[in-house]
Amino acid sequence: MTKGVRPVRSTLPSTRRLPLAAGAVLTAVAVAVLGACTGPGSSDGADKDGTAGPVGGAAASAAPGKYQTLPQPCSAVDADSLKRLVPGLADYSGTEALTYDTDRLVGCSWQAKAADGASRSLKLSMVRVVSYDPSVSDEAQATSDFEKKAQAASIPLTPADGSSTNPTASSTASGTSSSSSSSSGGSGGTGSSSSGNAADSSTGTNAANGTDSTGTSAASLAPRLLSGVGNAAFINDVASTAGKGASRTVTLVFRTANVLATVTYTQSSTSDAQPPDSADLQKDAEKVASDLQHRVEG
Repeated sequence: MTKGVRPVRSTLPSTRRLPLAAGAVLTAVAVAVLGACTGPGSSDGADKDGTAGPVGGAAASAAPGKYQTLPQPCSAVDADSLKRLVPGLADYSGTEALTYDTDRLVGCSWQAKAADGASRSLKLSMVRVVSYDPSVSDEAQATSDFEKKAQAASIPLTPADGSSTNPTASSTASGTSSSSSSSSGGSGGTGSSSSGNAADSSTGTNAANGTDSTGTSAASLAPRLLSGVGNAAFINDVASTAGKGASRTVTLVFRTANVLATVTYTQSSTSDAQPPDSADLQKDAEKVASDLQHRVEG
């Protein structure tokens, strides 16, 4: 060492080792923190019992509809019935409605016109309702669509007397087109619902007034809910005397599970002043609806 020069002592603190006990404490804290990250309420989908829960808390989807296909509409009515309902046709194969998905919407029609101008027509339409809301089943959507159609035709869904055939004198003319689709069929919405047309309500009268020529009371022929056809059904009866002649259109709509079906039967004449009898047309429409229900249900 050079004479006269003092050694310089470092002023920096010396590095000290942590005691073993302190290190153990830090390790325990780290393990606890990591455990908390994967405990209850974490986003990894694990429940308290260690089983995986639904991702994002999604609820189970409603069950699909009972029916996944539709029958061929132009063969849904037997030949003898067609010849009686629509006499004079050279070909009873029917005219199939234009549709782009025969598993969702089908229809068929027959129309005959006599030399004196009288005509008869029969139209069928079937819609397989599909709900686009995972929390709503296809059948629940079909029920909603049916009720909307009934309300549009002024059919009481809950008759005041508790019966299923209570008439409403204020019923309006409303039916369903054979080529319309349900909201679910095309819109998923009322899942979608069909709109329709029967006789012109501005000139037509329903069957709620008086009696027909068969002596059947108007109360039993008025637009009403029906029993014995599908899970739910209603019938609408509209007569018209506009212009020359007269006509009557009977529209029957029924639901079976997730399928909505419509039968529209019309008779018109250019010479008669009075519309055809309600009783006969309604009976014919009910027979066709019964046949159609059996075809849907297989």
